[in-house]
Amino acid sequence: MKLPQQPGRLFLWRGAALVVSPGIDSSLHTHFALQLTYGLERPFRVRLQADHDWTETRSASFAPHDAHQIDSDGGMLAHLFLEMPEAVKWGGTDLQAAFGALPEFQVLAASLADNRHQSLDMAAALHIRQIWQACALPNSQNNSSLDSRILSALDAISASHGADCSGESLATLVHLSESRFTHLFRQQTGMSLSRYLLWSRMVDAVAAVAQGNNMTAAAHASGFADLAHMSRTFRSMMGVAPSELHRMAIAFKQDVI
Repeated sequence: MKLPQQPGRLFLWRGAALVVSPGIDSSLHTHFALQLTYGLERPFRVRLQADHDWTETRSASFAPHDAHQIDSDGGMLAHLFLEMPEAVKWGGTDLQAAFGALPEFQVLAASLADNRHQSLDMAAALHIRQIWQACALPNSQNNSSLDSRILSALDAISASHGADCSGESLATLVHLSESRFTHLFRQQTGMSLSRYLLWSRMVDAVAAVAQGNNMTAAAHASGFADLAHMSRTFRSMMGVAPSELHRMAIAFKQDVI
């Protein structure tokens, strides 16, 4: 495995993440998020099965749960991970994704490459996320289109950092039956409540690491059973071990956008 030669950046929201970093994917893995990837400096190689041939590409989209392996030979990559209804309905993995050729995306990619990502702040990262999402999923929704009851539940989860949140308590908060609430939550967000709470705990764990906690302390502070549980969750979501966090500058936002 080739280790990054320069630090990466991780921007994390509940339900989404933007990573700008030298390529560190080295094994076949899956995510339950939609993953969009672009080679900022040059094309990268990807394969979908261990016995498949490598394909060279500059832009790719990986459907949720589709196994993939990336080799960028240390080149800078940008990844956008999205958990949303449109991601769940994604048609399939595309190793020559069309978003990479769109003029709007080319402007974004050139800016990322020119600035070497070091000047990015959370507002700039959100702007990149919105443009990239619009290029890849032009009909995607934003929070303004979410049901007000789901927005209230999301606010409650954010305020409590996921502690003591259950389908029953959140359903009571928004005056719905638990079955109706959990169905509406999945319909609106693209995630089950339990999956969303995992994202929430991961955000809290990343925040704890960014504030100087070690991995074990971060795992316990964010509600994971132990470090192994946090590591499995992080690898499943991001495709790398959480130890990579120590090589990255981290920014995070505790609510959903």
